[in-house]
Amino acid sequence: MAPHTGGEPRMGGSCASAWPLGLIVSLFFLWGAANSLNDVLIRQFSKAFALRDWEAGLVQSAFYIGYFFGGLPAAKVAHEYGYRAAVTVGLCLFSAGSLLFYPVSRGGGSYGGLLCCLYLIAFGLAFLEASANPWVKLLGDLHRPNFGSVALNVAQSFNPVGALVGVGCGRWFILDGTELPASTVEGAESNAALSEHFEIIWRSCFGGRATSPEHPKEYREHEAALVGPPYVVMGLVVGAVACAFRCTRFPDTAASSQGAGGVKHSLSWTRLRTSAGRLVRNRSFGQGVLAQFFYVAAQVSVWSFIIRFVQFKVPGTDEKAAADFISISLCIFILGRFVASALMCVIQDCVLLRAYAVLAFGCCGIAARAGGRLGVAAVCATSFFMSMMFPTIFSLAISSLDDEDREVGASVVVMAIVGGAIAPPIMGAISDASSIAAAYWVPASCFIIVAAYAHCTHRQSVVGADDADHDDADADQEPGDVRAPIVFGHRSGQNEDEDVD
Repeated sequence: MAPHTGGEPRMGGSCASAWPLGLIVSLFFLWGAANSLNDVLIRQFSKAFALRDWEAGLVQSAFYIGYFFGGLPAAKVAHEYGYRAAVTVGLCLFSAGSLLFYPVSRGGGSYGGLLCCLYLIAFGLAFLEASANPWVKLLGDLHRPNFGSVALNVAQSFNPVGALVGVGCGRWFILDGTELPASTVEGAESNAALSEHFEIIWRSCFGGRATSPEHPKEYREHEAALVGPPYVVMGLVVGAVACAFRCTRFPDTAASSQGAGGVKHSLSWTRLRTSAGRLVRNRSFGQGVLAQFFYVAAQVSVWSFIIRFVQFKVPGTDEKAAADFISISLCIFILGRFVASALMCVIQDCVLLRAYAVLAFGCCGIAARAGGRLGVAAVCATSFFMSMMFPTIFSLAISSLDDEDREVGASVVVMAIVGGAIAPPIMGAISDASSIAAAYWVPASCFIIVAAYAHCTHRQSVVGADDADHDDADADQEPGDVRAPIVFGHRSGQNEDEDVD
């Protein structure tokens, strides 16, 4: 492949560019598989460690806290050494966390240890998302102006495909169909007399009710050990992809090998603080980060308790059959992503985002209120409208950033994924206090905030277009005509600016 001397990525049509591009797209597949396995782990850990719903929700907390703390280190590596170096580091961390699942899950396992493994995996995934998302958007915009959002949606379409594969592996190789008898739950509740504070600390950090006679040691060891082999396989695959990234010769571009703007320079903490200061003053960027926080909170909440929700709405459904509804939701998610990619060619992205968020709110409301299969269908339908939200919010949030702030801004948006750490325990606490159906008002409220962000973004774009029209009109004025018309005591241009402020 001839080196690209222009210092910018290009969308080449040669066969030689297919392999590097395929590697970048494979990242979306890999972190989709890792994310979706958490939904299976919640059910499996509930069995292995006899957890309540809010305690099982700590699986997502550990995972998305890893995303949060991995964001800024990912920005520094991407800014100083380029996207490819950041991706390679992330893949190595991802692989290490997966391989550690095997020893930690043996001998009955340690809930705290497994949560640490999930934290390490997510820390690595932060590097992947902070690099791959802006990389693809940059390639799309260079291919065609304003094509970045569409390109990112297409690349993100491989994310639910990976999630579907992850859920399938979890269903077949982790869930064994063994259900907890009612006597186990009743016997476990009696242990509360020991000491409430000691029980919470023990069960949250070290694996639940180890002394419950209805929950024998052999059963716990068997259920905990089932999570090890699938993660070992995933760790080996991710390690192979890391080697491929290291050995593959990518085009000599600013995005793959250099810092922001095509100039390789260090992102010191002083520069980081300066960039963070500019980002804080960027109103549209701050709104995008907030919207991403609540979107991820909603998505993780909807999917985390699907097995639990289906078994509640349709009594008698076994866990493997209930897990099939995760796969159905992901298939609907994939369909929604491709439909959204097509619609965005003719509908403005923020307008479509607003409509999808309102419809997702409606689906969650139906799930919370309706019984039986209608409620289950509503939860699955929510996935269709969630499909385009993450990449669209990401693209809208960083669209106003220049090269100097892009890597840091992308990492901050990724750090907003910490919303997925906060919502599931809240949802689990509501489930424990009321019902799992009532808990679905949590994601419903999050979708309202996403809709509000999309509405504000659309209004800002309309105001910006009006300002551009006024500027064009001023440029067309005769040289001698220097006065603007007076409206309500102000010049019209001045009045427009004041309205915007």
